[in-house]
Amino acid sequence: MYQINRIIHQPDEPPWQDYRHFNTVQLPHETRSWLLDQGSLTQRLIKASSGQFKVRVLSQNWQRPRLSERALLDMPVREVAIVREVLLLCHNQPWVFARSVMPAKSLVGGLRRLRNFDDSSLGAMLFRDTSMQRHPFQLARIDGNSQSLPSTVQQGKSLWGRRSRFELGGKPLMVSEIFLPTFQA
Repeated sequence: MYQINRIIHQPDEPPWQDYRHFNTVQLPHETRSWLLDQGSLTQRLIKASSGQFKVRVLSQNWQRPRLSERALLDMPVREVAIVREVLLLCHNQPWVFARSVMPAKSLVGGLRRLRNFDDSSLGAMLFRDTSMQRHPFQLARIDGNSQSLPSTVQQGKSLWGRRSRFELGGKPLMVSEIFLPTFQA
């Protein structure tokens, strides 16, 4: 009998793993507390940069998410989502690359506003919503030249990242955050 394995990532995707099964000793000391922090990354970046924080939108459009993103969000294969890629800048330096996936089925009711989200921080909005629930992190060490990263942030060093499934009023969305070499803890 053949066993059917559910593929959870494509070759170009980072090898995301549930942090509870991850050997956190591997994590670099300078980013460990950031990768595992349950609070708002936006708020932490604002504090670390003494308020010198802003969001630069790289892209935001409707598309089919990556295979592992669809699996994390329990999305049917053909469902589309708004995929938003941004840089989180501190002191005008890109510290974090973030990718958000917001399924079409989630962008109804009060969450319709996310269809035309500007350069505001999605993280700040998430943590203000009293219905927000966050699922456990997934962590990954990412090849700095991975095609899953925009060319503007690709470089020779490996990068660490995390991602989470959030639910707002029971509607799922995903946020991944990749810490760039210019990040300063």
